Amino acid sequence: MSRPHLDHIVILIPHDDLLTLSDRLLHHFVVAPGGTHADGLTSNKLILLPDGVYIEFIAFAKDADPEQRRKHRWGNLKENTIIDWALTLPSESDFAAVQQRVVDSSAGFSYHDPIPGGRKREDGVTLEWAISAARDAQGNAIIPGHLPFWCLDRTPRHLRVPYLEQVELTQHPSGVLGISSVSVSVPEAQVSDLSKVYDAVYPSEGSTGLAPRNWHYEVPSELQDGRRIISLSANEGEAAVTLTFYGETQWEVELLPGLMVVVERR
Repeated sequence: MSRPHLDHIVILIPHDDLLTLSDRLLHHFVVAPGGTHADGLTSNKLILLPDGVYIEFIAFAKDADPEQRRKHRWGNLKENTIIDWALTLPSESDFAAVQQRVVDSSAGFSYHDPIPGGRKREDGVTLEWAISAARDAQGNAIIPGHLPFWCLDRTPRHLRVPYLEQVELTQHPSGVLGISSVSVSVPEAQVSDLSKVYDAVYPSEGSTGLAPRNWHYEVPSELQDGRRIISLSANEGEAAVTLTFYGETQWEVELLPGLMVVVERR
């Protein structure tokens, strides 16, 4: 059974803030160039981490058609928040088994067949992948972030995430090395069924010894630092996704207005 890898975390920001992101994060992170997605509706910039995971800052075009934006799965979400997160697999051919395990869990959720996507890098290189997101029992899209979506490469992943080829993009002034944990909080009524999906996605032997509603994830690199844990909890307020980095020193920073992140010592 192929183990899922944490692929990336998605943060939605205003378009003007995307243009000035490098200046804002200058003392903490190196911001890598991204590009414009194939539909022309969104563009992004990235923070590449030594563990092979990355942070995607995504923004809708200033002249985006309002109706098109409303129809986009991220178009109605709050800016300056973590809105979603993605897993990947070594091969797209392994994904059918994940889909079947989720259906067999009888949790009332499923993942649709992968839909092609892509973008062109600033240097002209075209990237291709396929995306699959979770649906409920009626076939409707669920709130992004409650369950991970899948980003499955159809061109080599290193073209999309050149963390080994361009090591200088992973050498951050803050000393951050990777993602230690991703925490998902949802309404109490949803916890039980969502837990069944996480159980289906993550091989149980990989999470042995963890507390209930915690699952261990792999990362693309060979680094073994950080807790590498996904946790699911109940929240009476707004559902939320939070992340914790790990690095050379422990600290906390307001990454964006209202968005605090914590860095644990490795």
